[in-house]
Amino acid sequence: MGLRTIWPLPWPRRSARAGAERDRLAISFESEHLRWLHGDARGRPLRAGVVPLAERAGDPGQALRALGLPGAQVAALLGLGQAQLLQIEAPAVKPEELKSAARWRIKDLVDTRLEELTIDLMHVGGANERKHERNTAMPRQLFVVAARNALLQDIDRRTRAQGVALSVIDIAETAQRNLQHAVAAAAGLGERATAALMCHGDKALLTLCAGGELYYARQLEWDEGGLTPQRAPLAPGPSASFEEVDFIDYGAADAGRDADAPRLVVEVQRSLDVWERTWPELPVAALWVHAGDSGAALAAQLTAALAPALICPVHRLETARLVPGYAEAAPTAELRDATWPLLGTLLRQG
Repeated sequence: MGLRTIWPLPWPRRSARAGAERDRLAISFESEHLRWLHGDARGRPLRAGVVPLAERAGDPGQALRALGLPGAQVAALLGLGQAQLLQIEAPAVKPEELKSAARWRIKDLVDTRLEELTIDLMHVGGANERKHERNTAMPRQLFVVAARNALLQDIDRRTRAQGVALSVIDIAETAQRNLQHAVAAAAGLGERATAALMCHGDKALLTLCAGGELYYARQLEWDEGGLTPQRAPLAPGPSASFEEVDFIDYGAADAGRDADAPRLVVEVQRSLDVWERTWPELPVAALWVHAGDSGAALAAQLTAALAPALICPVHRLETARLVPGYAEAAPTAELRDATWPLLGTLLRQG
């Protein structure tokens, strides 16, 4: 399923064999809270929690040590917005020169100096991409992940203070891919193309995957109170390629769409339109929606918008049913709201 942990840490990793059969731990640091999810060697959740770090200021290492959590197979998840996922045309260079060429290619797309960034690469569609006979002339594409060195160093410092050894850093897009694939596989759609729209605070992340590989990711603005119809202009424009993801406002070629739909719904429509034109051999089999208390309303809006065009059925994801064992590991809605993004990181392979 391609590159599972896409981060080349600037410090030594533990060997993969050393912790291969041991329990897993996924953690994240956001808003001065340590969020953690403990699972067994197969990724089944066992326990979850949130620790306010300010309360441990005297000895921050106590936060995890006091819980007796495992110290191997520890993965840290970057929050949405803490890393940039950029899509570019793959440079025509030797494999050993690919990262350097990609770094140069993104110099005008990042919000800081290149020397302040750590980057990693994975092919759009991963190992699956070469299996499909492309009906477009679009060259092979790369995802380039970029995050600030200072952020990665701070995460390393924090995890060491917690008494654990970090083995990998994950990002929201690949964590959502893993979770989406688990849900799709449970529905018998693991090898089909599927979509997932999951809300993180004031952002929503839309991912399209097939066979466990990530093909498309886009961040959208999310306003939980903004599901009432609002006029969103649907200016006609040329078909967008996925090379331009996150840098354009997609134009809708079909002026007959409902221009009074909520903005988020319109943008999902546009993205699925682009997908259909770019990957006609991979029709979307389902769209899963996760938006907390607003999930039912958002799923209803998307169903109304997508059903007339027969694009795909829409299903609501409830946190208690995301992964077997998670409801027991995180028994309250509040705890699930705080830790569900870690599920995808816990499920990563390799």
